[in-house]
Amino acid sequence: MFMNVKKAKILALSITICFLLIHILMLNVFLQCHIAPMAYFNIFSICFYLAMLFVVYKEWLPFFTLTVYLEVVIHMTLAVLLTGWNSGFQVTLIGMNVLSFYAEYTGRALKIKYLRVMPLCLFGMAMYLGSYIFLHFNPAPYQLLPKTEFILTILWGVIVFSINLFVLQLLVIIANSSEEQLEYQLSHDNLTGLPNRYYLSEKIENIQKEKDEYWLAISDIDNFKSINDTYGHNCGDYVLRTVGEILAAKNVLCCRWGGEEFLFVGRNYENIPAPYYYLDQIREEIENYPFEYEGKKIKVTMTFGISTLSIGGSLDAVLHDADEKLYAGKQNGKNRVIHSILQAIRH
Repeated sequence: MFMNVKKAKILALSITICFLLIHILMLNVFLQCHIAPMAYFNIFSICFYLAMLFVVYKEWLPFFTLTVYLEVVIHMTLAVLLTGWNSGFQVTLIGMNVLSFYAEYTGRALKIKYLRVMPLCLFGMAMYLGSYIFLHFNPAPYQLLPKTEFILTILWGVIVFSINLFVLQLLVIIANSSEEQLEYQLSHDNLTGLPNRYYLSEKIENIQKEKDEYWLAISDIDNFKSINDTYGHNCGDYVLRTVGEILAAKNVLCCRWGGEEFLFVGRNYENIPAPYYYLDQIREEIENYPFEYEGKKIKVTMTFGISTLSIGGSLDAVLHDADEKLYAGKQNGKNRVIHSILQAIRH
């Protein structure tokens, strides 16, 4: 998962420290401008964010989201009402809305207690519009110096754009990561980690469109039902996982076709030995692998049926031919590789 509680705490801690530094800066601005009410409020805000360090440490994240949003709204409202609309304090709400929705997303994603922030954001919007309407009819009692307003406008612009860009970029990364994870889960077997039938079916369709010859093999774990019956299904899962790890390390496309069956696809020009010798090496490796479950050694072997097809041939015919060779191997002692060449018909 992209986000976890530890990362959420780090993000909340970073926000707390940034807001603490901003209020220290604002305290100096209001002191220099002789705006006593806002200077006192910023002293309160500094104490508030020092307390939020403890809140984050205790992982009271919903409470953190609620109180920080309210602090910003109250600070913004008072600052705008006292210094006028041109001071730009109101734009901080835009960044806070983005952060708040990200906080709700994080809570939902982590399946922990979270705060629904839509009512908060609606309250913030009401305070934003209410402040503008009030100032339209009532002038602010204090006036910031033009230079101070200029600097604050740039400061709020940098802060709000930085918050928006950071959160939106983070959401893009999360969405992309989630899509990749979902695509992987849809195309790979959960037990063995190998590509599944769905993935390989699409891959074979693409291979058929290319002007190359390829080979296909179907393999089956010998006496797998007996392994399950003798040692239990957990042991069977262990065997499948281990076989999957062995096959995944080979330089050829392999998938779990279903149950204890695996399917291989390779182009004839790829830098691997002839299919028969290549699969026979895999067969020997599995035969000699020290499978052991709960202190009991288990003998595991596999049988392979191979078919090759030239350009333009039928995939169904190749699958059928490979399956027939697998069946023939099962009928003739198992633990072997049966090779057949199915000549394609050019149209």
